[in-house]
Amino acid sequence: MSAHFTYRGVDLKGRIRRGVATAVDEKGLDSDLRARGIWLLEAFPRPERLGRTPRGSRVRRAELITFCASMRFQAEAGIPLVQALDGFAEESGRCSLGRIVSEVRHRVEGGQTLSMAMESWSRVFPRELIQLIRVGEACGSLPEAFAEGQRHLAWTDRLLAEVRQATLHPLLVLGAATLFVGVLLTQVVPRLMDLLVAARLPLPGPTRVLMTVSSMGRAYGGWIAAVLIGAGTLGSSLHRISPRFRRTWDRVGLRCPIVGPVAHLLVATRFAHNLGLLYRGGVPLPSALDQVAGVCGGPWVQEVVRSFKDRVLAGEPLSVAMGGSGLFPALMVRLVACGERTGRLDEALSLAVSHHQDLLGQRVKGLTAVLEPVLILALVGIVGFIAVAMILPVLSLLQSVR
Repeated sequence: MSAHFTYRGVDLKGRIRRGVATAVDEKGLDSDLRARGIWLLEAFPRPERLGRTPRGSRVRRAELITFCASMRFQAEAGIPLVQALDGFAEESGRCSLGRIVSEVRHRVEGGQTLSMAMESWSRVFPRELIQLIRVGEACGSLPEAFAEGQRHLAWTDRLLAEVRQATLHPLLVLGAATLFVGVLLTQVVPRLMDLLVAARLPLPGPTRVLMTVSSMGRAYGGWIAAVLIGAGTLGSSLHRISPRFRRTWDRVGLRCPIVGPVAHLLVATRFAHNLGLLYRGGVPLPSALDQVAGVCGGPWVQEVVRSFKDRVLAGEPLSVAMGGSGLFPALMVRLVACGERTGRLDEALSLAVSHHQDLLGQRVKGLTAVLEPVLILALVGIVGFIAVAMILPVLSLLQSVR
């Protein structure tokens, strides 16, 4: 049985080389290193840690795209897999992905396939990428598998970037408006109200409402903030530990009147893209559906998609299962039905992704175009009410002086 060793050696140029390697024993390690031009100085058995990402590090999607591109070019150039992994690890230096790829190389040297080694770091490598590599290994087409993985990761990164960019500005406006109104109610309004009360002037209705709100904010603001933070913490904890809560939250989110249609479209687009990705790679449809379920949405969506597998195995067309779920647009269902009839399901899924991706971008931009004016109008209304409530007693004071 192979074991991991931490070694220190010297290469042909007299440089000290350190690393981790897999071998049956130290004698086997010495033979392996000599074949690579390294003379062993010392070696220590290394306890194996399965699939743990280096502490304090996070692997970005851009790094995974670079990894797929590098592995694709090296595979096309005919560089052996172990050397290609070693080359990427050396180029990456001490970054987290470089250390993980180095561990993957050691497992591949120990006799594991690349997909098995990557599966040990399933938190780092997406399951779609692992599945593509597994298919590429079975078919002897690793360069194509890495190329497909690179396109998939780039598509995912572009899609999420569009969503983030479209929602960033409304969130900034909402945060700035909340902070501004909070400062007015807790700092500016109380001081002006003290002056007006000291002048013993009759206060109009808007001013009395503003004083009440300001007093409640100052007296109970801490409790209100604590309740909101507690509710958020409780919801986060329930979402983490309760499958039933996550399922309910997922279903409610998809039924929201404003965000729900965009969420539906996002789920459908990710489903079609990932299913087409695996189906083109040669994965059987039932197995592809099982793989796709975990990456296209939350718990409720996963449950719906996994039910497709059983229905397809029972002989039901995929388009019928999709149409009965109420989760997918009618056009996508028709495209899948056409692809099933003609035997070109992968092309139908590609067309569906192309159309619905453009539609998703339009919906997100449309949602942003609606949210921004609504937020601005709400801010203008709140600030206008505060201004009117503060100005009315001042005008009354000026009239009394005259």
